[in-house]
This record gives sequence, C-alpha cells and structure tokens, in this order.
Amino acid sequence: MRKLIVSNLLLIMFLVGAASGFFMSNIGWWGLHRGAQDLEQVYLRSTEVLKQVEDVEKAVLRCQSLFVDALKKQQLTASDKMALMQVDTELERHFNKLQSDPARAEQWSHVVHLHSRVAASRQHAMTLMASDPNAAYQFHTNNTLPLFNQLISTLHQFIPPAMLASEQAYEKAVADNRFARNTLLGMSLLATVFFCMTAWLTYRESMERRRKSAELDQEHTLFRTLFEASNDGVILLNENRIVDLNSAALRMFRLTNADTGGDLAVDTLQPESQPDGTPSAAKLRARIDDCLKRGSQHFEWHFQSTDGKTFPAELSIDVAHLGDKSTIQLTVRDITRRKNSENSMRLANQAFENSLEGIAITDAKGDILTVNSAFTSITGYQREEVLGRNPRLLSSGRQSREFYDEMWRAIDSSGKWQGEIWNIRKNGDIYPQWLNISRVTDEHGKVTNFVGVFSDISERKSAEERILHQVYYDQLTDLPNRVLFTDRLNQVIGMAKRHTDHHFAVMFLDLDRFKLINDSMGHDAGDQLLQQAAHRLRGSVRESDTVARMGGDEFTIVLSEIKNSKDAANVAQKILDAFRPPFHLNGEEVFVSISIGISVYPDDGNNIEILLKNADMAMYRAKGAGGSWFELYDEDLGNAANQRLAMESALHRALERDEFELHYQPQFDCDSGKLLGFEALLRWRHPERGLLGPDAFLGIAEETGLIVPIGEWVMHTACTQAQTWRRDFPGHRLMAVNLSGRQFQSTDLAGQVSAALQRSGLPHFCLELEITETVVMQNLETSISIMHQLAELGVQFSIDDFGTGHSSLAYLKKLPIHALKIDRTFIRDLATDQDDAAIVSAIVAMANKLGLRVVAEGIEEKPQLALLRQHKNIVGQGYLLGRPVAADAATKLIADGKPRLAAV
Repeated sequence: MRKLIVSNLLLIMFLVGAASGFFMSNIGWWGLHRGAQDLEQVYLRSTEVLKQVEDVEKAVLRCQSLFVDALKKQQLTASDKMALMQVDTELERHFNKLQSDPARAEQWSHVVHLHSRVAASRQHAMTLMASDPNAAYQFHTNNTLPLFNQLISTLHQFIPPAMLASEQAYEKAVADNRFARNTLLGMSLLATVFFCMTAWLTYRESMERRRKSAELDQEHTLFRTLFEASNDGVILLNENRIVDLNSAALRMFRLTNADTGGDLAVDTLQPESQPDGTPSAAKLRARIDDCLKRGSQHFEWHFQSTDGKTFPAELSIDVAHLGDKSTIQLTVRDITRRKNSENSMRLANQAFENSLEGIAITDAKGDILTVNSAFTSITGYQREEVLGRNPRLLSSGRQSREFYDEMWRAIDSSGKWQGEIWNIRKNGDIYPQWLNISRVTDEHGKVTNFVGVFSDISERKSAEERILHQVYYDQLTDLPNRVLFTDRLNQVIGMAKRHTDHHFAVMFLDLDRFKLINDSMGHDAGDQLLQQAAHRLRGSVRESDTVARMGGDEFTIVLSEIKNSKDAANVAQKILDAFRPPFHLNGEEVFVSISIGISVYPDDGNNIEILLKNADMAMYRAKGAGGSWFELYDEDLGNAANQRLAMESALHRALERDEFELHYQPQFDCDSGKLLGFEALLRWRHPERGLLGPDAFLGIAEETGLIVPIGEWVMHTACTQAQTWRRDFPGHRLMAVNLSGRQFQSTDLAGQVSAALQRSGLPHFCLELEITETVVMQNLETSISIMHQLAELGVQFSIDDFGTGHSSLAYLKKLPIHALKIDRTFIRDLATDQDDAAIVSAIVAMANKLGLRVVAEGIEEKPQLALLRQHKNIVGQGYLLGRPVAADAATKLIADGKPRLAAV
C-alpha cells in the first residue's frame, strides 16, 4: 500500500512539474514575442518621422544652396534652373505623400505653406537678379533668408514629438517584459519545488532498493570474479547442457556470447573419438557419472574448438548440489604448449644427436658439458674424452691470439659469432671449419652456457676454389680472365693513387694472322697457339705482373710497377723476342708474331677505361704498321681516334641531312673522242670541312655498314640523272656505278638495283656496275651467283682495278662481265715503264679475245693517251680528258657534243 501511495504521489508531482514547465515555456515565449513587437514599434515610431524630416530638410537645403550659389555668381544658368526644378519636383512629391498622413496633415500643411512663401520670395529675388544683382542679394538677405530659417525651425519641431513617442513605446515594452519575467520566475520556483520533492522521494525509495541490490551484486560479483579470473576454462553443466562458460573457455573454444545463447551441448566441444579410439561422448558421460558417485575426477582429455582445431587438455570434473539439482563444473586447462615443448625437447634431442654438424655445449666457464655424435665423427674425440675439458684442445695454432680476442669481443657484444677457423683432429689432421658460437642466458640475463656448432668445410673450400678459378681464370690458357684482370687493375690503380710516384703500364696484345691459322689449320691448332702464347707471355714478365686473356686472340698485361715508359718498351721488346721462335702446332712449325699497344699511368689515363682504350688504339697502330711491333700511346693517336669518331657520328647524319652529292667523270672513246658515258663518284658536302672526297669517309662507311644505305642512294641518284640526260639529249650513254664489298654482299642488292631502274625509268643496258677484282675473289662462288642474279636484270658489269688482284682467265670465263678497267697504277708509268706497257698490251689483247671492253683510268698526261690510242677500242678516263664535275657541268658537256680528244 505504501509503495502504491508513493508511486501515485510521484506521478502527480511529476505531472504538476511538467505542466508548470509547459506554462513557463509559453509565458517565456509570449514575453519574448511581446518584447520583439514593442521594440519594432519603438524603431518604427522613432525613425519614420525623423526620416521624413531628414528627406525634406535635405531637399530644402539643396534648393537653398543652389540659389545662394547663383546669387554669388550673379547669374542663374540653365543647369541651375534645371537643378532647382528637379529639387522643387522632389519636394512636391514628398509633400503630397506627407499631407496624406492624417496624424500630421495639419503640421505638414503649415510646412508646405512656408515652403511656398520661400519659393515665391526666391522667385522674386531671381527676377531682381536679372536687372540688379545687388538688389536681388539684398532682397534675399532681408526676406528670403528669414522665411527659410522659419521653414527649417518648423521642420525641427517634428523631432521632439517623435522622440516622446519613442520613449513612451520603450516604457511600455519594458513594462511588458518585466511582467513576463516576473511570471516566468514564479512558475520556475513552483516547478523547482515540485521537482525537488519528486527527486527526494525518488532518491529515498531507490536507496533502499540499491542497498538490497548491492548485497546481491557483491555476492554475484565475487562469484563472477572468481569465475572469470581463472586462466582455465570453466564450463557449468546441467543435464549435459552447458549453462555457463567463463571468458577463458570462450577463448579456448573460439566461442562468442551469441554462441552460448542457444542449446549448446558439451559433445560439440570435443572430437568424435579420443586418440585411443574411444568415443568421446560416452566416455566423458561415464567420467561425469563417476564424479557424481565418487567425487572429483582429474585426467587428460582432447577437446575440439569450433574452428575444428583439436587440442590436449587437463580436465577436472567437480559437482555442486543445490537442492535436488546438481551442477557439474568442468575445469579445462589447455596443455598444448606443454605438449609442444615436450615434443620440441624430444625433437631437439634427436636433432642434437642426429645432426651432421658437430655440436658442443659448455658451461659459463667454457668447460664442455656435452657433445653430439657428429662432434665425435668430425674431431675423432669420444664424448668421455672431452667432457669437462676446454675446447682449446681442438685449436690448431693457426689463428693468432688477436683473432680469438676479437671473436670473444663479438660474443660479448652481440651474443654470437660465426666464421671460418682452422682446427685439429685427434689424429693431428688440420682442417677448415665453419664455426657458430652462441651465448645462452637465463631470465636475469646471466650467461649460463655457450653452444658451438661447426662443420667440416674441407670439400666446400675445395669446390669454392675450383668455382672461383673457373670464374676468374680462362679455361683454355689458365690465365686471369677479364673479371680478375679488372679487379687486379683496380688494385694497382688504388695503390698508385695512394702513392703519387707510383707508375704502371697497361699492354694490349693481339696475335697477328691468328684467324688465318684458325681457318687453315683448324680450331685445335688455334687453341694450341693460344696456350703456347700464354706460356711465352707469362715467361716474359715478373710474377708481380698480371697477364690475362680478354677473349679470342687478345691478351692484356699489367706491369704493376715501372719507372717510366722506357721500362714498358723494354718488356714489350722482350715479348716480341719471345715470339720469334716458331710455334709447334699439330706437328708443324708455324711462325706467329704479336702486336702490342702500351699506355702508362698517369700520363695516358687515370682510370681503367681510358688506359685500356688508349692501349687498344696503340695496338691497332702497331698492327697497321705491319705487326710484330709495339707502339706507345701518344696524344696524336687519341686526337686521330676522336676525329674518326666525330667523322663517324657526322656520317650517320649526313644521309638524313642530304649532304651527299654525286660528281660525274666522263669516259671517251680514245679513237674518236666521242663521249660514251660517265662514272658516278660520291662526294660529301661536310658542314664544317667542306667538300670531301671518298677517301676521307668511305672506309668508315664500310666498317660501320653505312655504305649499304649510302650505296642505295647513289644507285637511285645516278640512275635518275642518267635518265634525265637520255630524255634531254637522246642517245646511248653508260652510267657506271661502283659497288663496295659490303654492298656487294648485301642480300637485297638485286632488289635495290631493280628498284632504282624502275623508279628512274633508265633502261637496264645503260647501267654498268663496277666491282673490284679483290671483292670478287674473296668468295668466288658466291660472287658468281650474285653477278648472274644481277645479270638477269640486264645490267652490265666491269671489273675495276683489274691486274692488281688474282687475275685469272678461268674466273673471267665464269663471270658475266662486259668490261675490264685497267688499274691506274699501270697507266701512271705507261710511257716510262716497259713492264707496265707490256701488261697493258696483254690486258687489251686478252679483252679483245674475250670480247670485252677495256677502260683505262687515270689518264693524266698526253704520252699516256698517245700510247693507248695505238690500241683499238680503248675507253679513256682521267684528268687529262675530264675531271669529275657536278651534274650541271656534265650537262653542258653533253650539250656541247664535240669530240673531246681533238683539243688534247
């Protein structure tokens, strides 16, 4: 009954307090709303009249100002009249609006009357100003100005009533606001009283309930604390159903609070069977029954978490009887870590004994506590022989005291050390060993043991040495290879940089005619030659010097310490002398020389790349001098190489920049003087060096392969020019175009020639391809095949420089040639050398027998021409007959049409 009364009383007081709050809120809103309205009215009352007065006063003052300015100027301009009319119009509009206000209509009518008087007085003054400005000004001062001041004074009379109305509105607003504030305060006090009483009764009732609840909570908290604080999983069962689990059990079985809300059975937390094959559910129920009968049970058991993972545990079963109900408590302790530790210990013992590496464990003093079987196998000592002894008994004595001091410093600082060491077996054999020493400490950081693990690396060392030898040495000659040579050269440079007076030399060596021996006698003979050459090179230098094979037949030598370049030259001469005796290759004696290039540090370079490059350039100069010689690098050689490199770079861009041009040298019939054709000769319009002949760049073009695209351009340009001449000057004339050796071997040569003929429209019989005898004889069978392929296009062939190569009637019969071009060396001394005259006669006779044309080039003197004219059907070409000229000059020569030899 008491609780009901208190509850009803609390409800009534709450409703009263709520109603008070509602009324208080409405009154507060009303007060704020009224205050806002009053303030707005105060503003309107105070500003409306003042704004009206201000607008009228500004217009009146503006009108008066305009009129006074006119009086001062004694003249009323049209603009002043216009301005006065605008102001009067504005005032009339204001007055019409203000006289419509019933509250102040009478006052504003009085103001309008005064303004009309002022306007009439001003108008009269304006009339006087036209005839007598002084009288006008006097009239303004005596009449207009007093009326104007009266008008302004009348306007200002509007201000005090407006201010009074504002004060009255403000006082009313303050009164309304004070009433609302007092009412709101009273309602607030009433609500506060009711709320305080409600709070006091509520607090009194809740304190009693809280006391009783606290007692229950304390008992429950104590239980939950003990229940949850356990590190072991605790499961409470009623009739084999789980009623509660602690946090440890949830973590152990990977459960969440949501999983325990349903009908969870203990059978779901264990595998179907135990490791011995017994069904888990039946056996666990039997154990629980034993607990109900005999008391607590304690044994090992396997459980299974919800993620399927099985783990071993120690299980305790206890029972608590509450009335007629019994609650079973399962206490589960996960022993996975302990089992793993036991397994790890067992595995560690097995690994210790079965390890192929020797293991020794010592105490903190370094005395051996135990060793494994591998220790016995490697060292030859039995376990009983080393227990209690120091590992120093294995020391070979090869390591110094400083080595062991450094080793123990590393162990003290980092707790471990590893490295290579030489130890001794029981039988006295010394062997290399890879040793790892680790320090073992207890939980306080105190050293308790040292563990040494070692292995016999004798075989590995041998294998490493073999591998390193293969990596750093040439397999054929057993000399250092490029890698080891570079490393040793780096060492020598490093020493030279530390000692400024230190000099050394680098030699680059290349066997002369090695390719010929390889091709003629076979690669086996070439290998023998390289081995014997390596032996002679090693015998020609000091042990401190390095001889290396860079690849092929190239060798390098580092003379590690010399005084000057003369010492290097002496060594080079010694090497040349060593190569004078014959080499014995497959039972035959073969003489092989060597070319040597030398660069000296620091005069010829201060790094590996420059020294090797300069030595290489010097070697090529020695080889160019005929071989079996040595050359020292000098600055001129480097400049020549740089110039050649610059020429090569410019040559790559010349074709793109259209810097090439063709000059044409005429060919005449020596009997009639008739122009028969032209030979196209390539020129390069170099942007810096001017017009260059072919000798300046064709060698570079041949080496770099640029001769192929350049030759294709020459072919197209020459054919196009020849067809232009045929169109402008009808008649049959040959255009001779030279083919280089590399161009002749091009797989697309036939396609290039065919394309040039098709694009230009030149008939095939007008094109003559010149090939040197040397190029043809390099690979005769291939040359015959290429020339026959080109002959199918209908073009003609001439053999250039005939007589300087392997001239043979046998090959002349096989080749589809149409002309022989006698080399200029025979024409040069034709008039003075009977042998040259005989050779020329023989060539002409042979050509006539074979039905071939004969072209004599290099005709520069009249006696030469006279002797050639003794033969029939000779085509002449040379400076005497005509120099190579540009296309325009050649066109003029064709247009002339006169026999050339008549003027010679």
